[in-house]
Formats: sequence, C-alpha cells, structure tokens
Amino acid sequence: MKRLRLLWNIVRTTGAERVFTGFLVVLGVAALLLPRFEPEVEDFGDALWFLFVSFTTIGYGDIVPVTVAGRLITVFVALYGILVVALATGVIVGYYSEILRTRANTSLDELIGELENLPDLSREELLTLAQRIRNRHILR
Repeated sequence: MKRLRLLWNIVRTTGAERVFTGFLVVLGVAALLLPRFEPEVEDFGDALWFLFVSFTTIGYGDIVPVTVAGRLITVFVALYGILVVALATGVIVGYYSEILRTRANTSLDELIGELENLPDLSREELLTLAQRIRNRHILR
C-alpha cells in the first residue's frame, strides 16, 4: 500500500495522470470516429485494435488507413501514444529511484542510530556493525 501511494504521488507530481486520462479520452473519441472515415474499420472494436497497434508502433498492417481523415487520426493517436509510453517509462524510473532513495535513507538512519550508541554496544554488536559497514562500502 505504501508503494502504491508513492507511485501515485510520483504520477500526480509529474502531472502524468492528466496525460494518461487525456490519452484514454483521445483513444475513445478516435475509436468512435475512425469507423466513419475508414472503410476497413468496421466497428469500435476494430478501431481500438487498429489504434492500439498504431500507438504501440507494432503496425501489423491488417488494417491500413486510406482516407486523409483516417490517416490524421492515426498519426495523432500514434504520436500521443509514443508520448504516453515515454512518460510511463519516466514515471517508473522515478518511482524506482524514489524507492532506492527511501531505502538508502532508512539504512543510513539506522546506522547513525547505532553509531550514536557506540559506547553502549557490546563487542559482538561492534563486530556486526563493522561488518555491515564493510559490506556496504560506506568508508571506501
């Protein structure tokens, strides 16, 4: 739950939810309009399939836009899709970086807490602490 909250904060901070929502709206409108302009696109399902193949840049070629309006709709959805995929990649990288930063800060806080109590630690605890520091390469 904590990680989902972190991911949502990253999505909200970057404004990505507006882009994702906008893309879904554009995709829906384009899927409604495309069957009106393209003879090969018979219904909403075919339009969604064609637009998915277009915006993911797979391009199977089973449906090809032949009208100017169909081509413009396809180009717009494809460019928007590429933007959404790039944005999603950035959000995922930001999410992962934030998790790593949080883990590092938590580990450092624990280490500082142990170092503050250094005189009170037993010999075994000191050896364990020294080994943890060596394993993390903090002093190298």
